[in-house]
Amino acid sequence: MRLRNDADGYGAVTKALHWVTVAALVAQLVVGYLLDDDGGGGGGQGRGRGRGEESGRGRGRGGDDGDDDGGGGLAALLDGDLDGLLAVHVALGLTILVVTGVRLLWRRLTPLPPWAPGLSAAERRLAHGTEVALYATLLVMPATGITLLLVDDDLLWLHVMSHVVFFVALALHVGLVLKHQIVDRDRLLRRML
Repeated sequence: MRLRNDADGYGAVTKALHWVTVAALVAQLVVGYLLDDDGGGGGGQGRGRGRGEESGRGRGRGGDDGDDDGGGGLAALLDGDLDGLLAVHVALGLTILVVTGVRLLWRRLTPLPPWAPGLSAAERRLAHGTEVALYATLLVMPATGITLLLVDDDLLWLHVMSHVVFFVALALHVGLVLKHQIVDRDRLLRRML
């Protein structure tokens, strides 16, 4: 088993980091949508979406009187006082940030293998563009999520938009792989298994 990427394909480290990211993202998205369903896991406040009828500020700040009911914010994050699902969501977000950082560092340390021979020039551009978009969203989604928790709703639009970009890029990424796997039958997916 080779660890580094080479002319024969992706190495074990690149593959492991890819699939750890996939697993963390699936878990993160499931937990994130469960948070929305149960009112945020913290007294019905929702995550980073204000306090109902109060000041409209996010979890990181109290109401206009400055009181914090312990549902979130920097103190809760640092003390490990976040409610169950929210704590898992934050931990997964931090994990995704760290794994993404490691992936980007690993890319600097080991060259990418050559393009798969079955990819056209347009497909190579699409693959590169979706990769850039996916990496960007893997940084922006968790960073803005943590900012929403700590500060307020100012970056909610960016958090939501990063999800939209992520799902579009993911659909294009998976679609390209499926096209090569099912239509072209050139076993492109095998390169990452």
